Amino acid sequence: MKGLVTAVAAVTVAAVVLGATIAARRGPEDQGLSAPPAPLSPGPTKITLSVPGLAQGDSPRIPYLVGREVRGGGDPVTVPGNEDIYEFTRVGGAVLAVTTTDVDGSRVRRINADGDAVVPGADHLVANEDHSAAAYAAYQGGTSPTEGGLVFADSGTALQSLKLSKGWNFRVLAYAGGKVYYQSSDVLGSGATWSTYAWTPGQPSAVLAPTIPSLTALTADGKTAASTLVTNDAGSCSAISSVDTGQRAWKTCDYGLTAFTPNGSTVFGAPTNSQSSCVSATAALDASSGKLLHEWRGCVLGSAPEGDDHLLMVAAVSGADTTRPTAAIVRCTIIIGACELAAPSTRDHLLLSS
Repeated sequence: MKGLVTAVAAVTVAAVVLGATIAARRGPEDQGLSAPPAPLSPGPTKITLSVPGLAQGDSPRIPYLVGREVRGGGDPVTVPGNEDIYEFTRVGGAVLAVTTTDVDGSRVRRINADGDAVVPGADHLVANEDHSAAAYAAYQGGTSPTEGGLVFADSGTALQSLKLSKGWNFRVLAYAGGKVYYQSSDVLGSGATWSTYAWTPGQPSAVLAPTIPSLTALTADGKTAASTLVTNDAGSCSAISSVDTGQRAWKTCDYGLTAFTPNGSTVFGAPTNSQSSCVSATAALDASSGKLLHEWRGCVLGSAPEGDDHLLMVAAVSGADTTRPTAAIVRCTIIIGACELAAPSTRDHLLLSS
């Protein structure tokens, strides 16, 4: 990788060498609550992103969107049309994109060698760890939700589905350990009780996952969960716990936890009190203890792990409160916090793969 530029001068060459050595020796061991401590954090804990001062590094190693063109992970693919693109991923040689229009609401578009297929009513998708499939949920009927829904596992060329006659507000949360995790509510309006279910594609039904009623992220093996504990006007609290037993390892009320590294040793989050169109920071925490490793401060429009040692962020450079801000994709190391540009500043729409 091209030379990383530290956000502050205090990070020494020795720290860089130490971080690189640790990263090189780490293997893909089974992770979860028993995960080893995250790497040492010799750099500054809290770092302010200054995008214009960063050197250009390698392009993102996960798929990313510039304008309407999906890059990385295969040949460039243009999402046709002019509707807004909110999420996307690559699976099995296809591009799946969540788009929306004022006419018929949100939908998932599957773009592959056979053409462009549409699943209406879906507004969120997640991919499994090896990107062999993605999952999403859709309500039944037209643009107005009705009770019941469908949960899909999409390989990029074929769909498996689970039809549900009860429940509202279906949303897929994770695809891990060979299972699709989704949530639904018992009523449509206020006062709803939310539950999480696990479905193994190909099976005729799902099972309740009572230990993680408010799931926000899962490790790739499906053993460790991040969940929301409390949500109110003052913010929220999140916890790390075992999926099997519900035993809590630790909690935080400073960050809402959103994603794990592939090996499960690091969990990422954003301040719970972010109120603007972007979050005010992204943090990396030791998934075993909750220790803060680094917090990168700036206007962050999106983020995603890039392997076990790096985090990618879409960071606004200017015009964050406009419909088309100038932004760049920034890569930061989890070990020392140093950052570089992964994709240069542009006013084109930038997204990282789900």
